[in-house]
Amino acid sequence: MIRFKTPKYKQTSNLKKMFVKSLCFQAIIIAMFAAPALLYGRDEGESTTNSAGSSQSQTVNIASKRAEDVKSAPSMITVITDNDIENMGAENLTDIMRIVPGFDIIKTGSFGAVLMGARGYSDADNKIKVMLDGHSLNMPYDGGSAFFFDDIPLYNVKKIEIIRGPGAALYGEDAFLAVINIITKRAADIDGIEAGAGFGSHDSQEYNAMFGKTVAGVDVTGFARFFNTNGLSDTIKTDALAGQPSSNTPGDTDDGRKNIDLNLSMEYKDIRFVAKYVNKDTEPFVGSNYVLTDDGENRFNYVTGQLSYKWDVDDKLTVEPKVYYDQYDMQFFGEPRPDGFTIQSDIDQDGDLEAFPEGMLADTFATNRRVGGDIKADYKLFDGNSLTVGFDYKWERQTNVDFHANFDPLTNASLDSIEDVSNTNWVREAYRQVWSVYFQDQWDISETLGLTVGLRHDHYSDFEGATNPRVGVVWNFTEAATLKLLYGQAFRAPAFNELYIDSNPVVQGNTSLDPETIRTYEAGVSYEFSEKISANINYFFNVVRDEIGLTPLTADGQTFIFDNIGKSNIQGIELEAKAKLCSKADLFANYTYVDIEPETKSTSSTPRHKGNVGINMNLVKYLDANIHTFISGDRERLNTDVRDESPGYALVNLTLTAKEFFNTLKIRASIFNLFDKEYDDPAPRALPNDDLPRPGRTFHITADYKF
Repeated sequence: MIRFKTPKYKQTSNLKKMFVKSLCFQAIIIAMFAAPALLYGRDEGESTTNSAGSSQSQTVNIASKRAEDVKSAPSMITVITDNDIENMGAENLTDIMRIVPGFDIIKTGSFGAVLMGARGYSDADNKIKVMLDGHSLNMPYDGGSAFFFDDIPLYNVKKIEIIRGPGAALYGEDAFLAVINIITKRAADIDGIEAGAGFGSHDSQEYNAMFGKTVAGVDVTGFARFFNTNGLSDTIKTDALAGQPSSNTPGDTDDGRKNIDLNLSMEYKDIRFVAKYVNKDTEPFVGSNYVLTDDGENRFNYVTGQLSYKWDVDDKLTVEPKVYYDQYDMQFFGEPRPDGFTIQSDIDQDGDLEAFPEGMLADTFATNRRVGGDIKADYKLFDGNSLTVGFDYKWERQTNVDFHANFDPLTNASLDSIEDVSNTNWVREAYRQVWSVYFQDQWDISETLGLTVGLRHDHYSDFEGATNPRVGVVWNFTEAATLKLLYGQAFRAPAFNELYIDSNPVVQGNTSLDPETIRTYEAGVSYEFSEKISANINYFFNVVRDEIGLTPLTADGQTFIFDNIGKSNIQGIELEAKAKLCSKADLFANYTYVDIEPETKSTSSTPRHKGNVGINMNLVKYLDANIHTFISGDRERLNTDVRDESPGYALVNLTLTAKEFFNTLKIRASIFNLFDKEYDDPAPRALPNDDLPRPGRTFHITADYKF
């Protein structure tokens, strides 16, 4: 067992100062608004919505693939409701995940995506299974979801269920550190038509429409959204080409994006069809390989359809089959080197240096397809015992691989124009088949003691596969207190890019990779001090083996290859508390500490300390306010990086929501980073004197009306 490090004095001191300042600010706000809230707020029966985080009385499906309350579920669970989302002014998934214990959010500069971190990993994109209504969004190319879904909208979301910890015994690959299920609103939740529009900083604009109604016995829901923003434009002083004549530094970032989201759901009795379409264009923020360039755009298209059926055979047996199709189209148009770049060598021996007056240009394209189905059966063996068994099958293929460039991908020699170089494709076409079987048994041994055991085996056509067990004990040792003791194993299969990237002078795939594995031990205690105050504390210990990462392939360190680079042990503590201060105000707070040995590239940018403090209150009859503070400790760097650690910071967000003052009109105004705090996300050494700038004070205003 590894020991917790003694935190550095400077980091601890800074964290304490930020925490004290945050509490002081929250106290001032409460004092300012408590009196009018109490005098003019809603009546006792019209309490404000729950503060962010899980409630022990909420029902979830994510822990066992069947309904149960959070308190008895054999997982560490957080639930975010639609009221939490509205109160906080959250626009997309990454906005809301920052408040969840154990999670972190970080920007990437090479492709502009926003990545989720979890339990020690700063980049856990391919280690978190993200689902929409139980359907996986993780793509075969890299195993993650950020390219397509880092800004998945929340307008039509009813709640988000989150497992903090492995979920592979039920959900298979990618359920390595966490599982997220985004549950959308059904027809009964909407019951009409709702439309809205919004605008904000960086020329942001959005338009939303949602409907839900029962027509001829069919529950029909739909959602459409258009979003566009220029994004943050801030200065990068030095990039990977700093000091060379062609370098564009100092220069500004490009973070624009445009999204179209369409959802459709039709449900007749126990049959449900769900479809989703996403069209998304993004700019690369800094640029390919962290070289600041003038050109670059990433384009993504996603379409999915799923048909499911729930068959209640009798009062003991329920069978749920489903089939689905996914398609991910991705195009990366980039400028690996800017206008005027010259390689000081005559690679093709034509008597001239390799000059690129319009920059080195690369246009790549690929399609990922997935076809699959699964069947799950729940059977009540006897009173207090439920057995779940299931079988999954999926077929994945990477195809339509295309590559156009004005340089030879193998030698970097210049070409006369942008030519088809697909014979040296950037990634290989590939396919895999996966079949899986699993079972889980939940036994209520007594009224206060429950035992869960489960096992899943996943077999892959391109490697042997993996078997992952889980065991959970839940003991309500008093009426107000619950103890959870959990053990689980998980794996992450090598993704297509890690296996099959080819003809790339910077990164190479490796078909000999083994899957990453993790063993997780968890213990948690929750306690309800009263009907208005509750808290919980969780401890986790992760043993990670065969982590997949990049390692130098050539002696000059210019070319890297994916490899199983080693192991790490990660342990941490997650604290949560909630309090209902009065009928008009709810308070929540959480804190996360992690310790990592040894650090790797994937864990080095993780803050050892992070926390959240927030209050939601009803100020006057038609007006609610939410004040939320996010606190991050310093982010250390790899031992080989001589730069100072990235300093910690505290961000305060304020959201005001006016509703029911005119029919069903609702207006929400949010100010993010209220005090205009300057802060950055850590950048790799390719930016020797810079980290990645993040937004200062921004605002967003939306108006919605229900017909």
